[in-house]
Amino acid sequence: MTFAVIIEANAEREWREAAVWYDEREPGVGARLNLAIRAVLQSLALQPERFPPATRLTHKAKVPPPWPCSVYFTVNQKHCEVKVLALWHGARNPSKLRRRLK
Repeated sequence: MTFAVIIEANAEREWREAAVWYDEREPGVGARLNLAIRAVLQSLALQPERFPPATRLTHKAKVPPPWPCSVYFTVNQKHCEVKVLALWHGARNPSKLRRRLK
């Protein structure tokens, strides 16, 4: 079964900002980040439950190295949906993430 992947506005904004940030430092790096995140999203669509829990209701999928970020999401089995809540850089303040995931 394939799950629909829904990306919330905050996660979409974080993704876009990360890609722009990397491209400003070295052109083309943002595009590589985009490919890595799309691969993670494809994995979420196919097997979302294989990723470990981050909280009682959310899961965490790490973007493969060299990217220091993770995708936080919920799974709705009944509607076959995965909702992406955040694309979070590992150096950011985790307390802000915890507040968002409540």
